[in-house]
Amino acid sequence: MAQINISNNCWQIDGDITIAHAHTLLAESNNLLMAGALVIDLEKVTHVDTASISLMFEWLRLAKVKKCDLRFANFPKNLLSLIALYGVVDLIPQVTH
Repeated sequence: MAQINISNNCWQIDGDITIAHAHTLLAESNNLLMAGALVIDLEKVTHVDTASISLMFEWLRLAKVKKCDLRFANFPKNLLSLIALYGVVDLIPQVTH
């Protein structure tokens, strides 16, 4: 099971972002405020598959429509590997420390 925990302007994703959970996460996120600067923290993500990349791009598309500055933080190694494999590293804005 995956869920979104909210703290200030941060959504923390907890659990798997896989094909089995992406639809639920998207539905949950559609009910959340997406405005200003928003960070999606992936530190507590456990398992990923290609659906995770699709979900991230859908969130980016929604953020653009809502004029939200969306960035992602704390990529798990398995997600970084997928993003690199598909050659989309430069298309996913990350928080810089």
